[in-house]
Amino acid sequence: MEKKPKEFALEYAGFWIRLGAGVIDLLILGFMDGFIAYFFPPPIIWLTSGVGISIAYLLGFWIWRGQTPGKMAVGVKIIRTDSSPVKWQCALCRLLGYIVSVITLFIGFVWAAFDSRKQGLHDKIADTYVVKLPVRQVAFTGSYARGGIGCA
Repeated sequence: MEKKPKEFALEYAGFWIRLGAGVIDLLILGFMDGFIAYFFPPPIIWLTSGVGISIAYLLGFWIWRGQTPGKMAVGVKIIRTDSSPVKWQCALCRLLGYIVSVITLFIGFVWAAFDSRKQGLHDKIADTYVVKLPVRQVAFTGSYARGGIGCA
C-alpha cells in the first residue's frame, strides 16, 4: 500500500505579515543597491543595476524556494493555487503583476488585505497564494527533558 504524505490545511498569509516580509526584502535590496551606488557613483549605473538585481533576486528566490529571504524570515511561502511549486513562467507573471500593482499606486498589494484568500493583484495574475508554513515543533525525549544531553 502506497503511503500518502500528510496533508495540512492551508492558512493564507495576510497583508501585515506579507508587508513585513516585503520590508525585509526591501532592506536587503536597498543594502545591495547602496553598495553598488557607493562604488559606482553615476546614478544611471546603480539605477539600472538595482533594477536588474531586484528582478534577479525576486525571480531567483521564487523559482528556487518559493520564498524570498523576507518570506523565509516570517514563515510564509508562495505556491500555485493547485499547490504546485512556482515555475519560471509563473514567477515572471507574478513579477509583471508587481509592476501593475506599483503602477496602480500599490492598490494591487493592499488588495490582499480585503480578499478572502488574501491574494493581491499579482497573485491573481500569476494564479498563486501566499501561505503560512506549518510551525515545526521540537519533541524532546525523556533525557532532554531531564536536562541530559541525549544519554539514556
